[in-house]
Amino acid sequence: MSSTRPDQANTAWDVVIIGAGPAGAATAITLAKFGQRVLLVEERVTAAFKLGESLPPNAISLVKHFLGDIEGSAHSIPGLFRTAGNISVWATEQPEVTDFFFTLTGFGLNVERLAFDEALRSNAVTAGATLLKGVRFESCARIADSSFNWQLRISSDTQTQQHRARYLVDCSGRRAVVARALGILPVPEHDRLFAYAQWFSCAGDDDDPYTRIEAAPHGWWYSNRLPSEESDEIRRLVVLHSDKDLPVAKMAARQQGFDQLLSESTHIAPLLKSKGYRSCGTIRGAPANSQRLQRFCGDAWMAVGDAAQAYDPLSSQGMDKALKRAVTLGT
Repeated sequence: MSSTRPDQANTAWDVVIIGAGPAGAATAITLAKFGQRVLLVEERVTAAFKLGESLPPNAISLVKHFLGDIEGSAHSIPGLFRTAGNISVWATEQPEVTDFFFTLTGFGLNVERLAFDEALRSNAVTAGATLLKGVRFESCARIADSSFNWQLRISSDTQTQQHRARYLVDCSGRRAVVARALGILPVPEHDRLFAYAQWFSCAGDDDDPYTRIEAAPHGWWYSNRLPSEESDEIRRLVVLHSDKDLPVAKMAARQQGFDQLLSESTHIAPLLKSKGYRSCGTIRGAPANSQRLQRFCGDAWMAVGDAAQAYDPLSSQGMDKALKRAVTLGT
């Protein structure tokens, strides 16, 4: 169990937040700045895999609110990289360009999630929150005749802790572990959208500043350029979104099938070939279906971000709405 605070004797909190992704970290920043005693609980010590995301220009002000000024150089903020717009191939084979130059900010953002999430968590600690990593939420129970509403049990591989809280916030993503513990379940799924991701790298140059979106008979493709930890290589993320119950999903989960499906794309495959990209690492998968809880809040608890409502990635609303909700908690 790792912690940003050496002293864990104080086990009474105004707010305990389960989940330290963008929703949880941003919520912790807001509440800590208002003087609340906040415990931020994260199950993973380090995350090895997160799909990259794109943020539209209207989300820039939210990123500035939580991470500070990014106007000088987007590369000075970990995990944030400017994009010039979207190129989509949807209804026809003719690409449609959405140019961010004509927006108020003039650019969007591509988000490398591992660095971005860590920057938010660091700011939460700076704001006064206590962060525990490598800790799982086990259970919660109401406390009668007390100034605190909840008794929580959280555990690591080596120990179990008891904490009291006035308020609980579920930011555990699609799993919604707190809500489920309270008997609040997601409404039945209407789709089984799943994301199959493959990273590509090249030693040459790729100055394409656009997010690429392309429709396919079996779903849709997403691609964006990402920075590489190695200075001499450029990475690009390519993701196929398709319903998990379709036969094509079984193909996409394996390298040979993914490559075959990608070769049938009209624009993304030629782009990869022209830049000399090669696949690297293994294909990773993550749920991408729309989902919402039966109830988003109740007596002394609430859900924020994907725990409350998850969106189809095509809408580019998930992170944007999570940050917006975190901002409004202080109003």
